[in-house]
Amino acid sequence: MTGPAWRVGLMVFAAGLSTTLPLPLYVEYADGAGNGALAAAFACYAGVLILTAPLLGPLPDRIGRRRTMVLGLALAAASSLFLALWPGLGSLALARVFQGLGMGCVANAAAAWAAELLERQGRPREQASREGAATVTAGTSGSFGLGPVLTLLALLAWPLARPPITLPLHLLLLGLCIVMALRLPETRVPLGGPALRWPAFPRGTLASSLAMVPAWGLTGVAITTVPAALAAAGQPRAGAWAVACMILMGLAVQGRTRALPPARSLRLGLPLLVLGGGVMFWGALGGGLPALMLGAAIIGLAAHGLVYLGGLAAATIAAPDDRPRATAGFFLIAHVGFSAVPLLVGLGADALGTAMALALMWVAVLVCTLALWRALP
Repeated sequence: MTGPAWRVGLMVFAAGLSTTLPLPLYVEYADGAGNGALAAAFACYAGVLILTAPLLGPLPDRIGRRRTMVLGLALAAASSLFLALWPGLGSLALARVFQGLGMGCVANAAAAWAAELLERQGRPREQASREGAATVTAGTSGSFGLGPVLTLLALLAWPLARPPITLPLHLLLLGLCIVMALRLPETRVPLGGPALRWPAFPRGTLASSLAMVPAWGLTGVAITTVPAALAAAGQPRAGAWAVACMILMGLAVQGRTRALPPARSLRLGLPLLVLGGGVMFWGALGGGLPALMLGAAIIGLAAHGLVYLGGLAAATIAAPDDRPRATAGFFLIAHVGFSAVPLLVGLGADALGTAMALALMWVAVLVCTLALWRALP
């Protein structure tokens, strides 16, 4: 990815960092409040994205790609500023609201903006759609993987520093990205029209979008219940390292998997979700750190290297004239998995115990992926 489209990817990366830089401090923010409370605060991000999808989906068409991107970057900055000044579980929940609104703006604008910039450079329409989707997946996966690593390294260097140095540096990066966005050309004249429009679900893409429910459901559980279980076992930072390993593995393989047809990516990824989830849960429940990291790496390959990339590409290829709403529809389904699944598992862990909750989660992933694998074209 080169030129203006690469800069759009950098903006996605910068906005995505707002969601993961605080991750190593989640257990500290929760301060013993329990799995359910932490999962509920975590789910605020996806919940607000789901509730505002009819507004955020058409926003890049109504006000333009550039303005939507700048708004999203400003909201991401607000979330980091809020956590830096007032850390805690309540602050985390509110920051997650800002993050959800910000990433909703950024993700919906980015795929269309990058694809249209690539079309101006002479790319065929389908290739531009595929590369625009890859811009979003690379930016989000890179930020999801590097964010916790950067904060973990800052905590190793300055263990008592609060906020960690990564939060003020992130605010600086977002400021630079806002300047960069203002200098890029607008590719769509604002159309106006109704403020609320439902996200689009292009024909033939329901199964490929629904595959994100187990994919991002496992990711969400790895960010919430798994670290809480490890912290209770005396390993408070192991969960953050596992999440970083997961996302960075997905990012590392995207260069090789982005050329795969979407259906093939999904068929390869779904069985690996089942395998990776089982190995990671076993590692979290006493199988040891090698099993935990191996399971996380397999999930990263499956969820972020195959299912995420294939599903988003399928949605944007199927709706080249309505990419923002197709992207919004895809992320609406994805964030149901990202919010509802970890919330249910967190509540289940409080009520039934962590081992039972994770076992039931694995069975649900198995059943879901079998049904989706058969439903894919």
